Amino acid sequence: MKKTVKDNRIVEDFSTANHDLCRDAILGFCESPLFSDNEHRYEEAYFGRRLRPHVVKHLNFTKPALPSELANYTAFAANRILFTMNEVDFLMMPSGKIDTTAFSKRYSDEKIAQAYLGMPYLEKYLFSFLDDEIVLSSNWTMRTVKEYFSNFCIEARRLDTLPSAEAIVNAKQPATAARDWLVQLAPDFLIESSPMARYASGNYGALSSSLFKIIIDELGYGEYKRKHSTLFEETMKSAGLDPEPHKYWQYYLNGSLMLANYYNRITRNRRNIFRYIGAIFLAETGFIRSCAIWRDALKSAIPELDVRYFDEHCHIDIDHSRMAFDSLVRPSIEKYGQFAANEIVRGFEEARWISEFAENDFVEQIRWKEEAEENTLKYRKIWPKVQAAYEAGSLTRVLLDEPRGELSITHSHDGDELCHVTSGEMEFLNGFQLSSTLKDDDGIIIRHHRLHGALIHSENCKYEIYTIGDVSKWL
Repeated sequence: MKKTVKDNRIVEDFSTANHDLCRDAILGFCESPLFSDNEHRYEEAYFGRRLRPHVVKHLNFTKPALPSELANYTAFAANRILFTMNEVDFLMMPSGKIDTTAFSKRYSDEKIAQAYLGMPYLEKYLFSFLDDEIVLSSNWTMRTVKEYFSNFCIEARRLDTLPSAEAIVNAKQPATAARDWLVQLAPDFLIESSPMARYASGNYGALSSSLFKIIIDELGYGEYKRKHSTLFEETMKSAGLDPEPHKYWQYYLNGSLMLANYYNRITRNRRNIFRYIGAIFLAETGFIRSCAIWRDALKSAIPELDVRYFDEHCHIDIDHSRMAFDSLVRPSIEKYGQFAANEIVRGFEEARWISEFAENDFVEQIRWKEEAEENTLKYRKIWPKVQAAYEAGSLTRVLLDEPRGELSITHSHDGDELCHVTSGEMEFLNGFQLSSTLKDDDGIIIRHHRLHGALIHSENCKYEIYTIGDVSKWL
């Protein structure tokens, strides 16, 4: 009889299947002055994260993204929102005076509630593809995992270069490329150990103590100057960069945010503990050589760079790799069997896939930035054809007229586009610390999936954007 007195629920479904509820949470979260567009090149408000809320309402996150769609703007926007939502778990405080109003809004009960409804929904959109992309056998054992991971250790030790390092060393402006890479590392490194520290709580036996040993290493054993994120801040300062998180928000690439979001995903939801153990083994083992390679490439580009952060990881991650296997991987499988083994290997492979996606995104961005002059030449070559096609009705065009100081927040397009300035002057932002000046009858080709923006320098600037598809068809 007691069941009959239960009140009727207004909302019956709080799962990710309730699209309307989750969409409202996302829109509500983005609706804040902290997340709205403004005219600043970098984030001037400490808690500011520009999410382009006027665009979010047009995006559809209901159907999980395919691997081929992860570079599209919708996925990029999802990664920006998801990263910002994850920050409700992490205390961020400026070194100087605090804006108490912004602080209260950033960590308001409403924002936290919206974030916790929106995060699993966006994660479903962004990461569901991994279930189909990574196909594993279901009979992993201690013996096969040990053999597989041992082979990875051998391969990792033999590594002598990385695509990101090559992009820096071979860049036309190596110092600019090096600073860009440091910016891409910032979403994770400036709050290093924060996602991991979620596993400091709970009751799960000896595994918790073993993981805590790694956590406390990351935190510098209580010494602020030895904390890994502090060392990275010093690296940024020595490169002439501002270490405030996240000052260079609008220059974070889609892949960089996605990698940070993946580690947040497998630490926030505790059912992913074994996937996290696989992922942390990958990171701690791979970082031994990766950090040495990055250190050398960055130092060659910026000789005065403080590389203690990278030196520390070349050293400490030898111990962390051993600890991750002997104190986390092995006892997990011994105690929880095949389920743990399968999950550990899946986490390892998922983290590797997304790490490669992030690194390739950076390489492509450097290539795009360095082709700025070539893209202006391509514009001049095809502009008459594009004009004729538009007049014939076979192309779409967007007309824009913007005042001095107007900043188009960095974004990307899913297809190639042509930008033509009819009057005025624009600083076209090709990416971090690289711009092209466009004046009357100038223009540029905007490559699909590449981060870019624009800043107006004349009283007014009139320009046109043409959607041209694949630029190679016009050459």
